[in-house]
Amino acid sequence: MVGASEKYMSRLFRDGKAMFLAYDQGLEHGPKDFNDRNYDPCYIIDIALKNKFTGLIFHKGLAEKYHEHFSGKIPLIVKVNGKDNIAKTEPFSPVVCSVDYAVKLGAEAVGYTLYVGSPLESKAMEDFRRVHEEAREYGLPVIGWMYPRGQYVPNDTDPTIVAYGARVGLELGADVLKVKYTGNKETFKRVVQMAGRSKVVCAGGLKTDANTFMQQTRDILDAGACGVAVGRNVWQSDRPDKIARALEALIFENAPVSKAMEVLSA
Repeated sequence: MVGASEKYMSRLFRDGKAMFLAYDQGLEHGPKDFNDRNYDPCYIIDIALKNKFTGLIFHKGLAEKYHEHFSGKIPLIVKVNGKDNIAKTEPFSPVVCSVDYAVKLGAEAVGYTLYVGSPLESKAMEDFRRVHEEAREYGLPVIGWMYPRGQYVPNDTDPTIVAYGARVGLELGADVLKVKYTGNKETFKRVVQMAGRSKVVCAGGLKTDANTFMQQTRDILDAGACGVAVGRNVWQSDRPDKIARALEALIFENAPVSKAMEVLSA
Protein backbone atom coordinates (compact mmCIF):
# COMPACT_ATOMS: atom_id res chain seq x y z
CA MET A 1 0.00 0.00 0.00
CA VAL A 2 1.27 3.46 -0.93
CA GLY A 3 0.33 6.12 1.59
CA ALA A 4 -1.74 5.91 4.74
CA SER A 5 -5.24 4.49 4.53
CA GLU A 6 -7.96 7.14 4.38
CA LYS A 7 -9.89 4.99 6.84
CA TYR A 8 -7.26 5.51 9.52
CA MET A 9 -6.36 9.08 8.59
CA SER A 10 -9.97 10.20 8.83
CA ARG A 11 -10.31 8.81 12.36
CA LEU A 12 -7.55 11.12 13.64
CA PHE A 13 -9.37 14.27 12.55
CA ARG A 14 -12.70 15.99 12.99
CA ASP A 15 -13.56 18.17 10.01
CA GLY A 16 -9.87 18.14 9.10
CA LYS A 17 -8.78 19.28 12.55
CA ALA A 18 -6.87 17.38 15.24
CA MET A 19 -6.55 17.59 19.00
CA PHE A 20 -4.30 14.88 20.41
CA LEU A 21 -3.71 14.22 24.11
CA ALA A 22 -0.12 13.09 24.72
CA TYR A 23 0.85 11.01 27.73
CA ASP A 24 4.32 9.72 26.86
CA GLN A 25 5.94 11.94 29.50
CA GLY A 26 6.28 9.20 32.10
CA LEU A 27 9.04 7.62 30.03
CA GLU A 28 10.39 10.82 28.53
CA HIS A 29 10.47 13.01 31.66
CA GLY A 30 9.85 10.80 34.68
CA PRO A 31 7.92 11.32 37.93
CA LYS A 32 8.72 15.04 38.11
CA ASP A 33 5.80 15.71 35.77
CA PHE A 34 3.22 13.97 37.96
CA ASN A 35 1.16 14.87 40.99
CA ASP A 36 -1.21 12.75 43.08
CA ARG A 37 -3.79 12.68 40.26
CA ASN A 38 -2.10 12.73 36.90
CA TYR A 39 0.31 9.88 37.59
CA ASP A 40 -2.72 7.62 37.02
CA PRO A 41 -3.37 6.81 33.34
CA CYS A 42 -7.08 6.43 34.13
CA TYR A 43 -7.18 10.13 35.02
CA ILE A 44 -5.75 11.07 31.63
CA ILE A 45 -8.05 8.67 29.78
CA ASP A 46 -11.03 10.25 31.54
CA ILE A 47 -9.94 13.71 30.35
CA ALA A 48 -9.57 12.41 26.79
CA LEU A 49 -12.99 10.77 26.75
CA LYS A 50 -14.90 13.64 28.37
CA ASN A 51 -13.63 16.09 25.79
CA LYS A 52 -13.21 16.15 22.01
CA PHE A 53 -9.70 14.78 21.67
CA THR A 54 -9.17 12.99 18.37
CA GLY A 55 -6.28 10.80 19.51
CA LEU A 56 -4.65 9.47 22.68
CA ILE A 57 -0.87 9.03 22.64
CA PHE A 58 0.53 6.19 24.76
CA HIS A 59 3.61 4.03 24.88
CA LYS A 60 2.92 0.31 24.54
CA GLY A 61 2.87 -0.50 28.26
CA LEU A 62 0.03 1.90 28.98
CA ALA A 63 -1.83 0.87 25.83
CA GLU A 64 -1.52 -2.77 26.89
CA LYS A 65 -2.48 -2.41 30.53
CA TYR A 66 -5.26 0.17 30.29
CA HIS A 67 -6.86 -0.71 26.95
CA GLU A 68 -10.22 -1.65 28.43
CA HIS A 69 -10.72 1.96 29.55
CA PHE A 70 -10.41 3.54 26.09
CA SER A 71 -10.54 0.85 23.39
CA GLY A 72 -13.14 1.67 20.77
CA LYS A 73 -13.78 5.09 22.28
CA ILE A 74 -10.86 7.16 21.00
CA PRO A 75 -8.15 6.51 18.40
CA LEU A 76 -4.94 5.14 19.91
CA ILE A 77 -1.59 6.50 18.74
CA VAL A 78 1.26 4.28 19.92
CA LYS A 79 4.68 5.88 20.29
CA VAL A 80 7.02 3.23 18.94
CA ASN A 81 10.25 4.81 20.15
CA GLY A 82 11.25 6.55 23.35
CA LYS A 83 13.98 7.23 25.87
CA ASP A 84 14.33 8.23 29.49
CA ASN A 85 15.75 11.50 30.77
CA ILE A 86 18.40 9.99 33.02
CA ALA A 87 21.16 9.16 30.56
CA LYS A 88 22.66 12.44 29.32
CA THR A 89 23.73 11.23 25.91
CA GLU A 90 23.32 12.61 22.41
CA PRO A 91 19.63 12.74 21.46
CA PHE A 92 18.47 9.39 20.15
CA SER A 93 15.22 7.55 20.80
CA PRO A 94 15.39 3.78 20.19
CA VAL A 95 12.49 1.73 18.89
CA VAL A 96 10.69 0.18 21.87
CA CYS A 97 7.61 -1.22 20.12
CA SER A 98 7.20 -2.88 16.76
CA VAL A 99 4.51 -1.73 14.37
CA ASP A 100 3.11 -5.27 14.42
CA TYR A 101 2.64 -5.10 18.17
CA ALA A 102 1.17 -1.59 17.98
CA VAL A 103 -1.45 -3.00 15.59
CA LYS A 104 -2.22 -5.80 18.05
CA LEU A 105 -2.75 -3.13 20.70
CA GLY A 106 -5.32 -1.46 18.48
CA ALA A 107 -3.22 1.45 17.21
CA GLU A 108 -4.78 3.60 14.52
CA ALA A 109 -1.50 5.47 14.03
CA VAL A 110 2.09 5.20 15.21
CA GLY A 111 4.39 7.96 16.37
CA TYR A 112 8.15 8.27 16.09
CA THR A 113 10.46 10.96 17.48
CA LEU A 114 13.30 11.95 15.18
CA TYR A 115 15.90 14.35 16.58
CA VAL A 116 16.84 16.27 13.46
CA GLY A 117 20.48 17.36 13.50
CA SER A 118 21.54 14.97 16.24
CA PRO A 119 24.89 13.24 15.64
CA LEU A 120 22.87 10.02 15.78
CA GLU A 121 20.27 11.05 13.22
CA SER A 122 21.49 8.56 10.59
CA LYS A 123 20.52 5.69 12.89
CA ALA A 124 17.23 7.44 13.68
CA MET A 125 16.44 7.90 9.99
CA GLU A 126 17.07 4.22 9.30
CA ASP A 127 14.78 3.24 12.19
CA PHE A 128 12.15 5.68 10.91
CA ARG A 129 12.36 4.13 7.44
CA ARG A 130 11.63 0.71 8.87
CA VAL A 131 8.76 1.96 11.04
CA HIS A 132 7.29 3.93 8.14
CA GLU A 133 7.38 1.04 5.68
CA GLU A 134 6.01 -1.44 8.22
CA ALA A 135 3.17 0.97 9.02
CA ARG A 136 2.35 1.19 5.33
CA GLU A 137 1.74 -2.57 5.26
CA TYR A 138 -1.27 -1.88 7.50
CA GLY A 139 -2.19 1.50 6.04
CA LEU A 140 -1.40 3.17 9.37
CA PRO A 141 -0.58 6.88 9.46
CA VAL A 142 2.85 7.80 10.79
CA ILE A 143 3.18 10.84 13.04
CA GLY A 144 6.69 12.26 13.17
CA TRP A 145 7.82 14.14 16.25
CA MET A 146 10.26 16.31 14.29
CA TYR A 147 12.47 17.82 16.99
CA PRO A 148 15.78 19.48 16.07
CA ARG A 149 18.08 18.73 18.99
CA GLY A 150 21.71 18.01 19.80
CA GLN A 151 25.11 19.65 19.78
CA TYR A 152 24.56 21.15 16.33
CA VAL A 153 21.24 22.75 17.30
CA PRO A 154 21.78 25.75 19.60
CA ASN A 155 18.11 26.79 19.49
CA ASP A 156 15.42 24.17 18.90
CA THR A 157 12.72 26.78 18.23
CA ASP A 158 14.73 28.72 15.65
CA PRO A 159 12.20 29.17 12.80
CA THR A 160 14.65 28.08 10.10
CA ILE A 161 15.59 24.93 12.00
CA VAL A 162 11.97 24.04 12.85
CA ALA A 163 11.01 24.54 9.18
CA TYR A 164 13.93 22.30 8.15
CA GLY A 165 12.71 19.64 10.57
CA ALA A 166 9.23 19.83 9.05
CA ARG A 167 10.69 19.41 5.59
CA VAL A 168 12.68 16.38 6.74
CA GLY A 169 9.44 14.84 8.00
CA LEU A 170 7.72 15.43 4.67
CA GLU A 171 10.64 14.01 2.70
CA LEU A 172 10.84 10.90 4.88
CA GLY A 173 7.13 10.18 4.52
CA ALA A 174 5.45 11.26 7.78
CA ASP A 175 1.73 11.93 7.40
CA VAL A 176 1.48 14.25 10.39
CA LEU A 177 4.31 16.36 11.80
CA LYS A 178 4.48 17.36 15.45
CA VAL A 179 6.68 20.43 15.73
CA LYS A 180 7.44 23.17 18.22
CA TYR A 181 6.08 26.69 18.05
CA THR A 182 8.49 29.19 16.52
CA GLY A 183 7.33 32.24 18.46
CA ASN A 184 5.02 34.01 16.02
CA LYS A 185 2.46 33.33 13.32
CA GLU A 186 4.52 34.54 10.38
CA THR A 187 7.50 32.29 11.03
CA PHE A 188 5.19 29.36 11.74
CA LYS A 189 3.57 29.82 8.32
CA ARG A 190 6.94 28.94 6.83
CA VAL A 191 7.01 25.73 8.87
CA VAL A 192 3.59 24.76 7.50
CA GLN A 193 4.71 25.59 3.95
CA MET A 194 7.76 23.35 4.30
CA ALA A 195 5.51 20.52 5.52
CA GLY A 196 3.83 20.38 2.12
CA ARG A 197 1.02 17.84 2.10
CA SER A 198 1.94 16.49 5.51
CA LYS A 199 -0.37 17.81 8.20
CA VAL A 200 1.09 19.86 11.04
CA VAL A 201 0.21 19.80 14.72
CA CYS A 202 1.99 21.99 17.21
CA ALA A 203 3.43 20.61 20.42
CA GLY A 204 1.88 22.05 23.56
CA GLY A 205 5.18 22.19 25.40
CA LEU A 206 5.54 23.47 28.93
CA LYS A 207 2.73 25.25 30.71
CA THR A 208 2.32 28.96 30.03
CA ASP A 209 -0.34 31.34 31.26
CA ALA A 210 -3.71 30.58 29.75
CA ASN A 211 -3.99 33.68 27.60
CA THR A 212 -0.56 33.09 26.03
CA PHE A 213 -1.35 29.44 25.40
CA MET A 214 -4.66 30.28 23.73
CA GLN A 215 -3.08 33.02 21.61
CA GLN A 216 -0.31 30.68 20.48
CA THR A 217 -2.90 28.08 19.54
CA ARG A 218 -4.89 30.66 17.56
CA ASP A 219 -1.69 31.72 15.78
CA ILE A 220 -0.64 28.22 14.76
CA LEU A 221 -4.12 27.51 13.42
CA ASP A 222 -4.16 30.77 11.48
CA ALA A 223 -0.75 29.82 10.08
CA GLY A 224 -2.24 26.65 8.59
CA ALA A 225 -1.67 23.95 11.20
CA CYS A 226 -4.47 21.44 11.62
CA GLY A 227 -4.37 21.33 15.40
CA VAL A 228 -2.34 20.58 18.50
CA ALA A 229 -0.81 17.71 20.42
CA VAL A 230 -1.05 18.77 24.05
CA GLY A 231 -0.18 17.07 27.29
CA ARG A 232 1.08 18.86 30.37
CA ASN A 233 -0.74 22.08 29.46
CA VAL A 234 -3.92 20.10 30.05
CA TRP A 235 -3.36 17.33 32.56
CA GLN A 236 -1.06 19.25 34.90
CA SER A 237 -3.73 21.93 35.20
CA ASP A 238 -6.27 22.01 38.02
CA ARG A 239 -8.95 22.68 35.36
CA PRO A 240 -8.10 20.28 32.51
CA ASP A 241 -11.63 20.06 31.12
CA LYS A 242 -11.99 23.81 30.79
CA ILE A 243 -8.66 24.07 28.98
CA ALA A 244 -9.71 21.25 26.67
CA ARG A 245 -13.01 22.98 25.90
CA ALA A 246 -11.28 26.28 25.25
CA LEU A 247 -8.99 24.51 22.79
CA GLU A 248 -12.02 22.88 21.18
CA ALA A 249 -13.53 26.32 20.58
CA LEU A 250 -10.36 27.49 18.84
CA ILE A 251 -9.76 24.33 16.81
CA PHE A 252 -13.20 23.06 15.87
CA GLU A 253 -15.25 26.27 15.98
CA ASN A 254 -12.57 28.64 14.67
CA ALA A 255 -13.32 30.88 17.65
CA PRO A 256 -11.24 33.94 18.59
CA VAL A 257 -9.05 33.96 21.69
CA SER A 258 -11.64 36.05 23.52
CA LYS A 259 -14.16 33.23 23.18
CA ALA A 260 -11.65 30.67 24.44
CA MET A 261 -10.97 32.85 27.48
CA GLU A 262 -14.72 33.10 28.15
CA VAL A 263 -14.86 29.30 28.18
CA LEU A 264 -11.99 29.19 30.65
CA SER A 265 -13.55 31.72 32.98
CA ALA A 266 -17.08 30.29 32.89
